[in-house]
Amino acid sequence: MPTALPFIENNMEHFTLEEIDVHDNEAYLQFGTWSYTIGKPVITWSDGMYLLFGYDPVQDKPALLVNHDLYYSHMFPEDIERAKKINASFNEYPGRYGWEFRIRDRQGRIKTLETNARIIRDNKGALLRVVGTTRDITDLRSYQEGLEGKIMELNRSNKELEEFAYIASHDLQEPLRKFNTFGERLHMKYADVLGDDGNFYLSRMMAAAGVMRALIENLLEYSRVTGSNHEFLKVSLDDIVKQVVSNQDLRIEEAGAAVVIENELPEIEAIASQMHQLFNNLLSNAIKFRRKDVKSQITISARKMQPGELSRWPLLQKKQVLRIEVKDNGIGFDQSDAQRIFQIFQRLHGKAEYEGTGIGLSICKRIVEMHNGIIYAEGRPDEGASFIILLPETR
Repeated sequence: MPTALPFIENNMEHFTLEEIDVHDNEAYLQFGTWSYTIGKPVITWSDGMYLLFGYDPVQDKPALLVNHDLYYSHMFPEDIERAKKINASFNEYPGRYGWEFRIRDRQGRIKTLETNARIIRDNKGALLRVVGTTRDITDLRSYQEGLEGKIMELNRSNKELEEFAYIASHDLQEPLRKFNTFGERLHMKYADVLGDDGNFYLSRMMAAAGVMRALIENLLEYSRVTGSNHEFLKVSLDDIVKQVVSNQDLRIEEAGAAVVIENELPEIEAIASQMHQLFNNLLSNAIKFRRKDVKSQITISARKMQPGELSRWPLLQKKQVLRIEVKDNGIGFDQSDAQRIFQIFQRLHGKAEYEGTGIGLSICKRIVEMHNGIIYAEGRPDEGASFIILLPETR
């Protein structure tokens, strides 16, 4: 909470309006300014510095000697030695320095302070003064520590879930294999005995087993995205995309689709196998959700983004970012579902209309996030969909 300013309220006659504004700003933002002339015993404090250390700028200033010893009297022992080394080595700093330290203020409150200082020299380079600002970052550090703890707990929980998904999926494979084996033998040996109804039920049972197998395989893929150690290397996205298109030639031909790679995709630092899976899933998705009465057109393009385009994504602003788009003219979707389609097991259409487990796009999102990127979708019903991927070119 901002420090109250009773000394201003009770001593208004001592301040100009401009000075009151300065006091208000320093108190509200919990910072102060200071200056130190080399060779002199006194450090000059603004009123905000007095407040940081728990003193009253009006009542305590006349009698208080502000020097290095006053700092040391409030500092924690482990920070005092660091402070003494800094004060004894100003000449080693080229122009600026910054550091953090803890104090116990006059009221006994423990605070973490951050100081940033500037070294002032004469024309010959001789040290004259040091000026700086100090601010209270106690709440910020407390928040960061709490956040780091939550992140560690979340990472631990995610790792456990990944291990559980992998083990559970792996252990389900063996009984499913037996189920399929005995189902096939039952059909081969007793199809005539079972009759039409029996064979119908058996075929439904085997179809359900096929869905179960696909689900288990997709769960394993999902858990493997972050469940293993992967190496980031320079990979050619152009080679990967062309290989994915080549591998899906038969599906593309059967669907009567046309896939166009509009321009050459560059090299980036990535996990090659995951990039292959990413484009494979997106291409499969575009083929699957085509319109029956319209020739399917799928285009893949890429370009480097300009810094001004990244204002929506602060974490990407200092990086070279590649914008990749996979666009189709399929059935599309309502834009209100743009987030939902990336959630695991979420389906916008029934299983009878379109096959699948509802995991493919979740895997895409997981892969992109593993590469510190962003994926989002844009679409309109019966007009097609675009999947846009923003990927840093280097880690």
